[in-house]
This record gives sequence, structure tokens and C-alpha cells, in this order.
Amino acid sequence: MSIFSSIKDKIAQYLDVQVRLIKLNIIGRTANLLGFFMFSLICLLLLMCILLYSGMGLVEAFAALGASKLVSFAITIGIYILLLLVVVASRRRITRFMASAFIRAITEGDEDNDSPSNNP
Repeated sequence: MSIFSSIKDKIAQYLDVQVRLIKLNIIGRTANLLGFFMFSLICLLLLMCILLYSGMGLVEAFAALGASKLVSFAITIGIYILLLLVVVASRRRITRFMASAFIRAITEGDEDNDSPSNNP
């Protein structure tokens, strides 16, 4: 009977190690994904600041060229609307790019597991 109990203990130990590895893998991938998400939020904040100050600069540049402030704001809004239309028109490409970036962030550690030397 000791052989069966020994085998049972080895199987239980193996399953425990595998469950711990899965938990660690999930924690690592989640941390990686959240880090990428935070990086994206920081980039979005910086982009909003850049757009705000470039808009102010455009208004002042158009005002310096002789347009009134109201016309300068209207031209700047027109440029932003044109930019928005370009972004909306290319939303599929942008969505695919973001999806591939998230997939890369999630599966970053999988290259080690897929190498031919690890497969029997």
C-alpha cells in the first residue's frame, strides 16, 4: 500500500506545483497588462496636454497672421474636426493596432514556452 500512497503524494505535489505556477503566471500577466494600461493612460494625458497647447499656439499664430481671435478659434476647431474625422475614418486600423498591442502585452512571456527545444 505504501507504493500507492507514495504515488498519490507525488501526484498531489505535482498538481500543487502546477496550480501555483498557473497562479503566478496569471499574476504576472495581469501586472504586465495593468502596467501597459497605466503607460497608455499617461501617454493619453500627455497627448491631451500637447493638443491643448498646440491649439492655443495655432490660435495665436492665426491671430498674428491678421485674423481675429474668433476666426482663429474657428480655424483651429476646423483643424481639430478634420483630425477627428481622419481618426474616425481609420478607427479599424487603430483598433487592430491596439488589440495587437494588448495581445503582445498579455502573451509576452509565451515565446519561452513555445520554443522547439522545450517541446518533447
